[in-house]
Amino acid sequence: MDSGEAPPALLDRLVAERVRIGQRITDLLAVRDRLDEVIAITRDPDSDCSHVG
Repeated sequence: MDSGEAPPALLDRLVAERVRIGQRITDLLAVRDRLDEVIAITRDPDSDCSHVG
């Protein structure tokens, strides 16, 4: 890797890992958004929460 070159198999693994990490980030952001809604509805039960019902 010091040469700036990587075998194709390693490059494929690195790309796949980046995709996996990106998906995990997307999933975590969605969970965070749902948690924010739970926190909001808990603080103000009269607020409108799209995940209730």
